[in-house]
Amino acid sequence: MPSGEERLDFVFDPSSCRAVATKSPLTDELFERWYGKYHGDTLVLDLVEVAYLLSTGRVIVRDGGREVKSLQELVSMHGACFDASFWPMLSVFKDLRERGRRVRVLAPMKFLVKDKTGELRLVYVLEEKYPVKISDLVELINEAKRNNLKATFAIVSLQGELTYYDSIPADIRVERVERV
Repeated sequence: MPSGEERLDFVFDPSSCRAVATKSPLTDELFERWYGKYHGDTLVLDLVEVAYLLSTGRVIVRDGGREVKSLQELVSMHGACFDASFWPMLSVFKDLRERGRRVRVLAPMKFLVKDKTGELRLVYVLEEKYPVKISDLVELINEAKRNNLKATFAIVSLQGELTYYDSIPADIRVERVERV
């Protein structure tokens, strides 16, 4: 994170629900720690990253010249940005970051994660009580395999608790025993 007491100013863009900052040594430091994506000379943070960094006090978020002081304030100002997938994603993002993992937002409910050993995996966020087709799970696992990554499912319970499941290859064929 930016060192010392120095905090980086980001400007919130309500049309994209993202925050942006001009390239600087501080944005480079954030990017090295797997926050945001550069588009030219602008570092763009996903809403989940903005929320996490805002809640930790590591960045200043400005909206129309006004400083946003908390995640609650950002939610009240731009509630339309916070869809149903946001809260489970934030829960998983926060947990992984606090465990020392590097996390890059790829898409809604999907992260690229680098663990402490340097191993990369795709983490898919699923919510308890929301049905998921087996074919969708298989496609998620196949996507990870195509990219030589492990697939991990982060299940968020109704109480907000997290459980992680790694997918592993299994052979479910039944052997037939021939009788003589």
